[in-house]
Amino acid sequence: MALVDLATGSLVADPAECATLLEPTADANALAAAAGGNAGPIAIRFPTFGDGRGISLAVLLRERHGFKGEIRAVGYLIPDLAQFLLRSGFDTAEIADPEQASVWKASVSRIQRNYQRGTRNLLPLRRDASRQEAEALDQRLARVKSLTDRIREMRRKIEGRIVFSTSLGLEDQAILHAIAESGAEIDVFTLDTGRLFPEVLETVELSELRYGVRIRLVAPDSAEVEQLVARDGVFGFRHAVENRKSCCEVRKVRPLNRELTGAQGWISGLRREHSDERASVPLAAWDDAHALLKVNPVADWSTQDLTAYIAANNVPVNPLHARGFVSIGCAPCTRAVQPGEHPRAGRWWWENEEKKECGLHLNPNREGRAA
Repeated sequence: MALVDLATGSLVADPAECATLLEPTADANALAAAAGGNAGPIAIRFPTFGDGRGISLAVLLRERHGFKGEIRAVGYLIPDLAQFLLRSGFDTAEIADPEQASVWKASVSRIQRNYQRGTRNLLPLRRDASRQEAEALDQRLARVKSLTDRIREMRRKIEGRIVFSTSLGLEDQAILHAIAESGAEIDVFTLDTGRLFPEVLETVELSELRYGVRIRLVAPDSAEVEQLVARDGVFGFRHAVENRKSCCEVRKVRPLNRELTGAQGWISGLRREHSDERASVPLAAWDDAHALLKVNPVADWSTQDLTAYIAANNVPVNPLHARGFVSIGCAPCTRAVQPGEHPRAGRWWWENEEKKECGLHLNPNREGRAA
């Protein structure tokens, strides 16, 4: 047998003898007795691989009984446990083969961030580290002018799954073109609320043929839609702002949240010119609500930049744009914009609110009721 230091992964040259051995069945009295006046190592036995009671005992020794000495893990242990043993208060682990010390060291160093605080938090919390990464990515993207290069840089910096939720609008079509040109692996989908314009679905098909990229259609939960309509009526969203927000919640927000689960990056087509609410949208930011990096690669583009890019690259666009539809949502909730009107004036035009958002991008702590 050999003893490995969990913090460094190195072998302990001259391990001290254990003063106390605790079984996983140890009660509060046994813990108090072991910790009281005992400076020598306390060993906690792991009888089987699936028995995690020893980890709880170590936490109790550290946090409830204030034990400051060495806590040693003995018994059935594998290298994958190294990081978790360390975070719960263990100092050393007994291993059968000294040659495995390097494997234990690799197990500790493989995890770079923690998701929650522990008895020991030797690594930065993921959310804190990710905020710093988001700020750095935001600055890098600001120095990159090519949209395609922005997509590549984002893909290079973000590990794991990246999703692109497209509405098939002008911004999103420009981004789709850049994704296809970059060759980056991005999961592309659109929210099929059940009330889309036919032209939107036609644009989906045209874009798939043009770019060879599959755009998944994500539908809301049918039972939730049925409950919503039964409660508010087919066009109940026009009777009250609260009803409309509930409709957006069921048909858009919840399906989006399901798709974002497990993703590390989220691309959207937000631009600062869209509204006062979006005037300070960054190119990249840490999204607390969804625990991922959100990238808005055309946030700093003007309308002139956007239209010039689309024309130069012959990007397929929704034919509704030529008929005065600027911001396109569900068919019952969108109308064409008159000359001189704000670009989002055609969304929920019967409402008299200054801040008209569906909840996908802003105000994660929504107050609107939902079915």
